[in-house]
Amino acid sequence: MAPSKRQTKATPKAPQIDPTKIPTPFTASSPRLKSFLDQLDPTKVYITHIDRHPPEYKKQIFTIPVILNAAIAVLILWRTYSAGPTYLAIVQTLFGYTSSATVDTLRTTKGEQVTILLQRVGMFALDFALLYFLGVWPVTFFFEQPANPVSYRWKLGFRKEEAVVRVSRHWGSEDLMRGVKQGQENAFFKTRVLPAIDREFMKKTAYLMMGGSWDLDFQSMLDAHALVERKEVELKDLDRFVLTHMEDHGWVVWQWEGETDVIESRRQKVVKFKSTLTEMGKESLFWRWTEIVEECRDKDGGFTAEGQRVVVKRVQDEFEKEGVDFEEVVKSVGGLD
Repeated sequence: MAPSKRQTKATPKAPQIDPTKIPTPFTASSPRLKSFLDQLDPTKVYITHIDRHPPEYKKQIFTIPVILNAAIAVLILWRTYSAGPTYLAIVQTLFGYTSSATVDTLRTTKGEQVTILLQRVGMFALDFALLYFLGVWPVTFFFEQPANPVSYRWKLGFRKEEAVVRVSRHWGSEDLMRGVKQGQENAFFKTRVLPAIDREFMKKTAYLMMGGSWDLDFQSMLDAHALVERKEVELKDLDRFVLTHMEDHGWVVWQWEGETDVIESRRQKVVKFKSTLTEMGKESLFWRWTEIVEECRDKDGGFTAEGQRVVVKRVQDEFEKEGVDFEEVVKSVGGLD
């Protein structure tokens, strides 16, 4: 299995890397990872780890989306077959030909004509919703390129240890590593990266980790295993890393660790903050908090002291609307750095 020849943006080579200018907790990437990093998109942020769930468990989890997407595909094919003649007749009528869809305005009442119109509008709306909201699922699941869940499993099978590569969704390295606040101080680090490596969340198998902020990069996962088989990379080199790209520095990485890690402590506070609000039935406030932080992160190049005060005031106002004391919740989790 050879790594793919996907085209990626050229990674600029930094002639000199000053470690002091790489924001905490990131460090310069190891030369051992070069062949793997060359396959990645520098505009994205990646999380890699090793999925050690039993192969049988992975098979059970994978069977569910296979059945679901196959059922949706069958439903769409059946609807296309059953509704095809109706749509063909309507098209013929639109071009001036008489068909089963033609309405005789002389022999039908206005009420009957309105009923026929509403029935057809309803049919169009339901079919459009079926294709727009559900039709994309089986297409991406079975046919997305350069790799998809089915092609990934077909080539790799189910193994005891599998390299998992998550890629940022709708945000990227510029959001994380540019501006005044970078690395651990950046809002995206606190609201996108830390929750994604929460210890409880990391107990899930890879396929259950996809969401609004992260997707699985199936091709990169295949590439990783190809490099391991060629002994260009060791599997352990991909365990528990956050990877991102910085202009003038190239790829930088952070391997998250245990309880003594300062970043781990901050992550736990964010997770506890979310859990506290969820227990209060106010989980929406957590997401509103992240929205406000992200919205204000880039004003005037980053969070100024005044900018931070504005954010706190906006968050407090949102919490007050829901009858929740923001300061008390923050104190209960030991503060939010």
